[in-house]
Amino acid sequence: METPKQNFLDTCLFFNTNVFSRQLLKLAESEFTPLKLSPAHASLLLLVLDTPGIGPKELSRLLQLTPSTITRFIDSLAKKRLVLRKAMGKSVCVFPTEKSKDMQSSIALAYKNLYLRYSQVLGTTTAMDLSNRIALANEQVKEALKDQEYDETLF
Repeated sequence: METPKQNFLDTCLFFNTNVFSRQLLKLAESEFTPLKLSPAHASLLLLVLDTPGIGPKELSRLLQLTPSTITRFIDSLAKKRLVLRKAMGKSVCVFPTEKSKDMQSSIALAYKNLYLRYSQVLGTTTAMDLSNRIALANEQVKEALKDQEYDETLF
């Protein structure tokens, strides 16, 4: 039997990180679906729960999402009565509701279960090392892109 040739995709960081991200998203969605939240909405909600009164700009920075995406997420969570927006002068602050406070431990448990699931597959050391390396690589790429004509708020 002939050995398969190596495909250029096998060594393509862009391709492999996207495939890996989609697989992790499937695991995450299976944990957060019972809460009727997407993993991304759950992340934003935990930040609001941990930092009542946080602003959309700070959420955008922490989640590395565009301001328009943050606005859509806040709109969605407000519609579910999980967050409240309050005007503070020219700024808007986001606060958790009692309903979201009641969900906080369930959201934290979903994140813990997600961590346990991927750590079981990858091994705890590999999972932590991979997470740290990806975070560092993200920062390096972000810095490199600052010199180009890209809008930094996208990253």
